[in-house]
Amino acid sequence: MHDTDIARQLATQYALFVDNREFARMAEIMLADFTQQGPGFAADSREVFIANLEFLRNYSETFHLIGNQYGEWQGDSYRGETWCVASHLYEKDGQGRKLDMGIRYQDDIVAVDGEYRYRSRDLKVVFTQDLPLQG
Repeated sequence: MHDTDIARQLATQYALFVDNREFARMAEIMLADFTQQGPGFAADSREVFIANLEFLRNYSETFHLIGNQYGEWQGDSYRGETWCVASHLYEKDGQGRKLDMGIRYQDDIVAVDGEYRYRSRDLKVVFTQDLPLQG
């Protein structure tokens, strides 16, 4: 029996690695044949996924807030969903701005030799909101 908190731990590491710009560390939590599908992009391997993350350097900061999670283990495979709000800070015309994205990740996690890795993590963007920063 696998602990359901494993999915939260992986989601938290994923957010930490992105927000700290430690993209190469994704190799710690993903299989080499990791895949991801999203609106207007795809990655068919961990290597491609990590390379794709470089676009986030266009933002001065990102901030991923993990919310609800639901899923279950069947043998050594976990299928579930993680809700997240990802904030992206940037400047436009001298004004600080924040692009928020409401995301629902479709998580596929496997246990291999006592370690847990994402096999895939597809995402659906539920909403976006781009606003000037205040204060």
